[in-house]
Amino acid sequence: MKLVNDFLSSPLTSERENVVTNNYNKNVSKLNNLFADKLSPYKGFMRLLPKIKENQIWTIKQQYMDYEGKIQKSSHPIMVIIVSGESFLDDDNSFVRVCPISPFIEMASASDQICSDSSVVGFPFVIESWNEQPLMTEILDKYVADYYIDNVNENHSVDGEISKFREIEISNARYLNHSIISYTNVIERSENFSFSVDLNYQDYSKTKHMPLIGVANPKMINLSGNEEYATAAKMGNLLSENDCIEFVDKQLPFQLEIRKKAGTFVVTIIPKTEITLLNDKNEEILGNDNCERIVYDNLKRGIYNIKTPLASEIITIRFK
Repeated sequence: MKLVNDFLSSPLTSERENVVTNNYNKNVSKLNNLFADKLSPYKGFMRLLPKIKENQIWTIKQQYMDYEGKIQKSSHPIMVIIVSGESFLDDDNSFVRVCPISPFIEMASASDQICSDSSVVGFPFVIESWNEQPLMTEILDKYVADYYIDNVNENHSVDGEISKFREIEISNARYLNHSIISYTNVIERSENFSFSVDLNYQDYSKTKHMPLIGVANPKMINLSGNEEYATAAKMGNLLSENDCIEFVDKQLPFQLEIRKKAGTFVVTIIPKTEITLLNDKNEEILGNDNCERIVYDNLKRGIYNIKTPLASEIITIRFK
């Protein structure tokens, strides 16, 4: 049991594995690899994802851009079971309540529900009903299976390593609920902006805001360190749909211009280069190009990924 808790509280990274010096840490390293192998893409995954609903088991994305424009990374692969219906926060964003599921059935108490049938997800698991969390549905990754939770009324007290296990798992679940906390942090201020854009690439992370369009003196609220207003806003002009948010930086392989027209977004990439734009469903979006630039129009709010041989990593952007 102590080995499980050590793994969950401080999993080995590839860098740490290079300096493992004793058999105990080697065992933790083996457990780390075993956990990752068990949660590798399961053969039961469907190509067409079903409608999100209660009693479904899903994997969680191992990293995601939160609503404040920061990349969040999980130290462990995560599976959850949905325990509520889908609720919408606005036209584009929704959340559900979930319970993580864990392969460490030896950490279950007498009141925990255990599934011993390995065919459901690929291994026996325990449902962490004491660790229910809300999360944005956009961080759900792959549908795995349907599974029905029993009504368990009795809650046995726990201590020792099982108590420590629960504390660690509740702490690790911040990765899940942070997705909706970041949304609520941003939505309170969004009425001050016409639109905003998050961009993340390597260690470059920036959020830029366009104040309200067509307002002579839009309210300019204080921003945090990684936020800026659009250049046009700083000049004190009356802003229109032709004004844009620009991303120009030596770390970026090209310049991006983002405009919002008739409720949708238009992205211009300068200069023309080899590029692939993908939406949050990993579907490629085709653009129009000439000898100087590429233009993608009619884009909706949400997350998009840009792949190009000019960049060593994916460039992630969110329109909001």
